[in-house]
Amino acid sequence: MTSTGTSTEGAGHTGPGAEEHTYRTAAEEGEAADKEAYGEYLVGRGRVDDAVPWLEEAARGGDARAARLRAVTAKDRGQFTVADYWYRTAAERDGDCAFGLAELLLERLEDPEGAAEWYARGAALGSVKCRTNGALLLLRQGRTSEAWEELAAAAPHDHVADRIEDRLIELEDRLDAYRGRAHELGLLCALPPEERPADLDEQLEEFLEDGDDACAGPPLRELHTEPEWFTSYPSFLPEVEKVYEAAQALGDPRTDRWHGVLHYNLDRYGDACRVLEDGLRRHPGSRTLARTLSAVHLQYGELEAYEASLLPGAEAGDRVQQRRLGDHCRDQWRLAEARRWLEAAEAGTEEDDDHDELAAASLEELARVESAAPPALDAEEESRLPALREAAASGEAAAALELGRLTEKLRRYPEAARHYKRALFLADDTGPHGPAASYALGRMLHEECGAHEKAVVPLCLPAATAGDLDAVEGLGALYVRLDEPVKAEPWLRKAARFGRPEAAGWVGNRVGDDYGDMEEAVRWWTRAAKGGKVWYGWRAGKQLVRRRRYAEAETLLRLAWTGREEQEALHEAAYWLARALHGQGRTAEAVEWLRTAREVHPLVRLGYSGFMLTSLFDPTMELAELLVDEVATAEAYTEAAELLAAVPEASPEHSAARQLLARVPGRS
Repeated sequence: MTSTGTSTEGAGHTGPGAEEHTYRTAAEEGEAADKEAYGEYLVGRGRVDDAVPWLEEAARGGDARAARLRAVTAKDRGQFTVADYWYRTAAERDGDCAFGLAELLLERLEDPEGAAEWYARGAALGSVKCRTNGALLLLRQGRTSEAWEELAAAAPHDHVADRIEDRLIELEDRLDAYRGRAHELGLLCALPPEERPADLDEQLEEFLEDGDDACAGPPLRELHTEPEWFTSYPSFLPEVEKVYEAAQALGDPRTDRWHGVLHYNLDRYGDACRVLEDGLRRHPGSRTLARTLSAVHLQYGELEAYEASLLPGAEAGDRVQQRRLGDHCRDQWRLAEARRWLEAAEAGTEEDDDHDELAAASLEELARVESAAPPALDAEEESRLPALREAAASGEAAAALELGRLTEKLRRYPEAARHYKRALFLADDTGPHGPAASYALGRMLHEECGAHEKAVVPLCLPAATAGDLDAVEGLGALYVRLDEPVKAEPWLRKAARFGRPEAAGWVGNRVGDDYGDMEEAVRWWTRAAKGGKVWYGWRAGKQLVRRRRYAEAETLLRLAWTGREEQEALHEAAYWLARALHGQGRTAEAVEWLRTAREVHPLVRLGYSGFMLTSLFDPTMELAELLVDEVATAEAYTEAAELLAAVPEASPEHSAARQLLARVPGRS
C-alpha cells in the first residue's frame, strides 16, 4: 500500500494520543486538506477502515491527494471499480491521479487504450511519470517512433526515461554487433580449411559462449536469457531474427537451440518448434537440438509430438531421451516399454554421473509402479465405453468429454487429450462442455504430464470465466507459480469470496505483506482459518491481540493451537492466546497458557534467527510478571522467584528479572 508507514497497534486503543487528538480536531474543524492529513495519518498507522470516511470527505471537498490515497486503498483491497471512481474525481486536474488511473486501467482492468489516453492527459498536466510510462506502453505496442518522442521529452526531467533511452540504444548496438560479428565469422568459416585463421575455433567459442565485456561484448548465448527485452520492445524482434539467421553460417547447432529457446521464453511455441526442426534438418545428429525440441513439446503438453520426438534419439542410444521415453511410458502404465528404455538408459556408456542417478531413480519408481495394481475402470464405466465411443464419433461433445475422463483414469494420457480436444471442437459456444473439456485437458497436462503453467493458463481460462470454482482457484494458482501476482489476485479473490480457504490465505498475505493493510489481511486470514487452514488463525489472532480485539483473537488462536502437530510453528499460538485471555481479564487462564508457552518455547525459537531471534518475546518474564503483580499469592511468589532466578546473566532480560525479583515479598 502507498502510505506513510504502518503500525502494529492501530485500531482498538483505549483512546487517541495527543498527536492523534491534534489531527482529529483539525480535521473536524478545518478544511479538506486537514481531513486529508488526518486520513493519511490513520492510513500510516494501519487504520484504513477509520481513514476511509475522512479521505472520502476530503476528496469530495476537492483535495486531489485525498482522492489519490482513497483510490490506492481501494485498489489494494481489490476494489478496482471504487479505485477507478476516486481516481477520476481528480484525474482531470491532477497528474498523479491521472497516472494512478492509467496504471489501474492497464494492470487491473485490462484497458490499454484507456491507459494510453490517461497517460497522455497526465503528461499534458505535467506528469513526467505519465509521459515515461506512456512511452513504455507505446514501445510494447510497437509504436517505436512515437515512444522515442515521448522519451526525449521526459528524459531531461526523469532518470527512468533517460535509462530507457540508454537501454534501447544498448540493445540496438548489441544486436548490430552480434549480426556484424556473426557475418565476419561466417565468412571465415566459408574459407577453405587451409585459409582459415589458426584461432578460428577460439574466436567462435568466444562469440558463442565466452564473450568478454571489455573486448567483444557479451556472448551470443546470453541473448535468449533476456526475453523481457523483446516483450517490452517487440520492434526489435525482426532484428533478433536477423542475428540468428546470420549465426546459422557458423555451422553450430547451439545457435539454433538458443534461437528456439528465445521463442519458447517469449511463449511462441510454433516458432520455437519451427526453428528447432529447421536446425535438426541442418544438424541431423544434434542431440542438444533433439532434446530441446522434445522438452518444448512436453512443456506445451503436446504428448504425441513429445513421444515422436523422443523416439529417434532413444533408438540412436541417447541415454537422456531413453530415460525420458521410459518415464513417459511408465506414467501411462506401458510398463514393458518403460523397462526396455530405462534399462537401456542405465546400461548406456556415456559418462554422466547425474544421468546415472536419474536413471536409477526412474528404475526404482518403475519397480514401485510394477508392484501396484494397474489403473482400471469399474464394471459400469467399462460397459459404457462402446456407447460413448459411438456417440462421440457421431458428434456428441458430452460423450467425448466423458471418454476423456475415463481414458485419463486409465492413464492413457495422449488418448485422453485427443478426446478432450474433440469435445472442445464439438462443443456449442454457449454450452458447458467446451470450458469443461478445456479445463480438464489443462489440469491433466499440468498435474499428470508436466506441462508448463504458461501453456495451461489459456486452457483454464474459459472455465474460470464461466465461473467454475475449481478453475477459478486453479487459474489463480497458475499465475502465482508464474510469479504474476497481479494476474493471480482477481481470480484468487473470487475463489476466496466463494469459500476457498487457501485462496483466502493467499489474499490475506498479499494484502498484509505487500500492501501493509493489516485490517483487510485479518479479515481474509479469519476466513481462511475458519475454512480449515488453521495456520492463518495464528496470523490473524496475533494481529488482533496487537489491536486489543482479544475475544476475536481467542477463537482464532485456539483454532491455530489445534494444528501444532502438523505445523510446529503453531506452538507459538499458546503465547498469543495467553495475551488474548489476559486482555479479557482472565488472569488464571492466561497464567496456564503462559506456562504452556514456556514449555513449548524451545520449539518456537527454532523458527527464528538473527535479529528476530534476539528480539523474540520471552514467556518466562511475562508469566513471572503476572504471578507477582496479579496472582500475588505465596505460591505465585515462590514460582515467580524460581523463574526469575533462572534467567541467565547473559540474557537481555536479566536486568528486568532482577528488578522484578526485588518486588517479590521477602526478596531483595
